Amino acid sequence: MADTMRAAVVYKREGRKRIEVRDVPIPQPGPGEVLVRVGRVGLCGSDVHGFFDPDGTSRAEGLIMGHEAGGHVAALGEGVTGPAVGAPVALDPQVACGTCPQCRSGLVSICDNKQVIGSSLRGFRHGALAEYIAVPARQVHPIPDTMSMADAASIEPLANAAHAVRRAALAGDETVAVIGAGAIGLCLVQLLRSRVTGLVIATDVSASHLRLASELGADVTVNALEEDVVQVLREKTGGQGVPVVFEAVGIDATYTQAIGAVRKRGTVIAFGAVQDTVTVPLLPILHKEISIVGSTGANEETAEAVALAATGAVDLRPLVTHIFPLDKAEEAFEAARGAAAIGAIKVQVEV
Repeated sequence: MADTMRAAVVYKREGRKRIEVRDVPIPQPGPGEVLVRVGRVGLCGSDVHGFFDPDGTSRAEGLIMGHEAGGHVAALGEGVTGPAVGAPVALDPQVACGTCPQCRSGLVSICDNKQVIGSSLRGFRHGALAEYIAVPARQVHPIPDTMSMADAASIEPLANAAHAVRRAALAGDETVAVIGAGAIGLCLVQLLRSRVTGLVIATDVSASHLRLASELGADVTVNALEEDVVQVLREKTGGQGVPVVFEAVGIDATYTQAIGAVRKRGTVIAFGAVQDTVTVPLLPILHKEISIVGSTGANEETAEAVALAATGAVDLRPLVTHIFPLDKAEEAFEAARGAAAIGAIKVQVEV
């Protein structure tokens, strides 16, 4: 193995962040770590927003980004017995401390000291937009040989969606709504279709995304550019409102829609996070006694996501719409930022 590898590194020029593919040292797996030869990397909204924020600290200069990844085991660090070298794997990017009260309760998604690979928000931990990445062994999840690297790099968003569904504590007979038919929203549609007997409703501003949502299991789709989302969702529920609404966009308008569309004593699952702060109407929350339930990351759902994708219970293939080589990583970020204009759902980088 060579001593260096190619990696897409963030740097700053003339007040804006750029990406340059450079030769950097190959990381060596320490005790308890696994070295992975990266195959594919998906670009998350958090990557895109962090990169294009010139003053943001979550994707800082010098960082190698990328946390949605699949690859093959290249080497094992001291004390690690598996997976075997050469085995295909998907990565869980959450690096939990294992010792805080949340970790001891199995709630790694809200670890007090959690770091995320490809992020500089809490510590500086390089990500997967490189030929190799070294990660703690517990972050590596074996996948079947038959699973594509595209699907492997989509396991992380699917696990996030599965965690959000678990947070909803569904009874199983509800009508549910998903606001936002992006990659996470389309995963939610498929998961919910197999878990509830009521209607599955999807909303978005993209006609093509809504067509795919219908193909993947949505009973009703609502184009927010053409129809009043709250009015339609209330009409579909006899004027009562939707029992459970999943917000998967993350802006003022869509959180307001979720609060307006949910029924009295219903639940809004808050997942979308384009902005650090959203402004929402207070009185409907109080007067309808709404429960707003936050959801971030995954606990034990990564293994569940692998099984769902491997068996075909969730089809990840239609979600990946645009693929770029590592040498064009910055172009991939531009495409992800302009996803609506080019009809992109999930942009991936092939390493």
